[in-house]
Amino acid sequence: MSEDVVALKITLADGRTKSCSADENTALFRAALLSLGALGVITEVTFRAVPAFTLRWTQTIDADRVMLDAWTKGALWTQSEFVRHVEPPRRNYDGPLGYYVYHNLLYLAQLVPRILPWVEWFVFGMQYGFRDGSTVSAVQPSREALLMNCLYSQYVNEWAIPLHKGTEALRRLSSWLNHLGPADPDYVPHGIPFSAAGLFVHAPVEVRVKTRRRRRCRRTRAGGPTLYLNATLYRPYHADPPCRERYYEAFEWLMRDLGGRPHWAKDFVVSGGMVEALYGEDFARWRSVRDEADPEGMFIGPWHREKVLGEGPRPALEEVEVERARRRGAG
Repeated sequence: MSEDVVALKITLADGRTKSCSADENTALFRAALLSLGALGVITEVTFRAVPAFTLRWTQTIDADRVMLDAWTKGALWTQSEFVRHVEPPRRNYDGPLGYYVYHNLLYLAQLVPRILPWVEWFVFGMQYGFRDGSTVSAVQPSREALLMNCLYSQYVNEWAIPLHKGTEALRRLSSWLNHLGPADPDYVPHGIPFSAAGLFVHAPVEVRVKTRRRRRCRRTRAGGPTLYLNATLYRPYHADPPCRERYYEAFEWLMRDLGGRPHWAKDFVVSGGMVEALYGEDFARWRSVRDEADPEGMFIGPWHREKVLGEGPRPALEEVEVERARRRGAG
């Protein structure tokens, strides 16, 4: 969305409302596109849009190997104007029955994690079919065709890596999660320095591609086409999954090893020092604009301090966490 914002208005801590665009208050405009809620309150946004349209889509269920081979040959992301590798077509099972069956099975898997592979096989088959190679097509309004059902409360840890490293990332993550050995045809050395013993996670791992280079900041060190790769973990009945800490530790290690950077709006684990090292000068410039826009820290909270501001003097109005209590039955 931020790529198509052409102007905005933001109310700062001192009560002033400033108009920003690529030509007016440029530094504040660029920083506000990231925002993080740390600059002020965005009160008005002007963005580019296109007239409503219909979209014809074709989706195919297939093995990972088929998808990765097409990717390696350069045929995956160029076969259509829009390509998304996740969320196959839904069937009649995608109603209240399927929703609650999956929800309760995920909750049961919190207690018995080793049933997760069976749960995923069963639910995927009931929703999309058990046979590889099946294809479904339809024509829908864009607001429906491009809509994805997020289902439940969830953690989403998303990173941007160079597109050409995408197949390597998925193969290494798969080798680690599935305990593949050299005799397995899908095996690649993963290099992840954490054990996956006793670790069970569910789908999805979502991938998105951006071919146009951002004008205002680079998502990856290398620039060029970017792959957004996220590891989603559901929180059935708001209960945190037991695999989260180790899974995300390994996932983020792999993303950093491939030159990746975390997506600000998601649940990344790395702290401010690492984020600063990953984003370099872009990060320092954003922080400088933030300090100028809100010198007394009215919009700074514990997340900002941990993830983007690091150690240092605390301004007078910074929000400080005094106490945290666990809500019964809700994580």
